[in-house]
Formats: sequence, structure tokens, C-alpha cells
Amino acid sequence: MAESVHTWQDHGYLATYTNKNGSFANLRIYPHGLVLLDLQSYDGDAQGKEEIDSILNKVEERMKELSQDSTGRVKRLPPIVRGGAIDRYWPTADGRLVEYDIDEVVYDEDSPYQNIKILHSKQFGNILILSGDVNLAESDLAYTRAIMGSGKEDYTGKDVLILGGGDGGILCEIVKLKPKMVTMVEIDQMVIDGFSFAVQKLFSLIRSHLSILAFVAIAFGVLVMKSLPLPMS
Repeated sequence: MAESVHTWQDHGYLATYTNKNGSFANLRIYPHGLVLLDLQSYDGDAQGKEEIDSILNKVEERMKELSQDSTGRVKRLPPIVRGGAIDRYWPTADGRLVEYDIDEVVYDEDSPYQNIKILHSKQFGNILILSGDVNLAESDLAYTRAIMGSGKEDYTGKDVLILGGGDGGILCEIVKLKPKMVTMVEIDQMVIDGFSFAVQKLFSLIRSHLSILAFVAIAFGVLVMKSLPLPMS
């Protein structure tokens, strides 16, 4: 294993260790006591992961020996898997990185307005991602009902306007409450197409209430008097 060491007065210590198989480790020690160790390896088998865990365990033990057990806190983060066939990491609106248990890309298309992805998660069901922003998942029923007023609003016999909602979540819940008419104003037909393909059970329920539904398109704030058909397959 090749070693490269850099030291800076008042700025600490950096050592890089490179293995013959291309894996490497960076050890960074800061003057105020923070120690960072980063490992990178291209190895997907279980044996490779066990070897890395073994190395990290030995490093932790050695650090405690060198510091004479004065180490305040040791935090080991799970590995970030890069270059996978399916991207499992998506940022939140406030800049946090979340790893989802995504196992399938159900839908991935570019509309005139945005990129539309529907990814399947074992935990959350199908997840709608618009231009890199996670919108909602099939499991977000509590969120949908909160938008509708959490049961405080009586929709029976009323005209209801939904702005957006191409995923069909609000629409699906609204039609159960016996409104007179529901009008959904959605900018992007392809969001409706994508979710009707991914969540066929949901849109089958909506189709059973077509007599009280009206769909219109709206683009950049200008109402377009054009009926948008609900996909029938």
C-alpha cells in the first residue's frame, strides 16, 4: 500500500493510502482534534464489505490506543454506493441527503416542462420525482388528507377545484366524498400519464367516477380550453 503524507503548520495532517486494486483511504487530522477517515473502494461482494469493516474496526481500536482512550466520540457513517444502476440518493428541500430503498425505475420521461421520474420503493411504494425534487409517494396518505382538511371539510355535493395534482392522490380521495363536480387543473399531461401507468389501481378508482370529473390544461398561468383525457390503460 502506497502512502502519501502532507503536513501544514497550524492546519494539521493529511495522509493518503492507495492499494494495488485502486481502493484508497484519506486520513485527515485537524489541529483542534477532529479526525476524518474516508475509504473508497469498488467492490460489491460481501467479502469486500467484510474486509472494509474489519479495517475500520482495527483503525478505531488503534486510534483509541494512540489517544489513550481520550477519544470523545467515534461516528461511523454507512457507505454511499455510487454508480449503481438505480440512483437511491435524493436531496430534500433543505439540503439533506436521503437514501431510499429504491428497486425499480417505473417511469422516466422528459415533458416540455420537467423531467418526470417514478421510482418504486419497497417501503414507500411509487415515488414521484419532478426535476430532481421528491414530491410524494403512494404512502403519503396522511399528507394528502392534511391538504384536504383532515376531515374537517365536507365535500358532499360541492364543486371542487384541484390545482395541480397530476399524481391523482387528492383526486382519488376527493371522489370518495361524493362531490358534485371535480375539476383538476394540471400543467403537465405526462405526469397524469406516468402515474396512471405506475398506479393503475388508483386510476381505476378515479375512472369509476368519470361522470363528475373534468380535466383542463393550464400553461404558465394562461387557461387553455382543452379537455385532457384521462388515460384509459
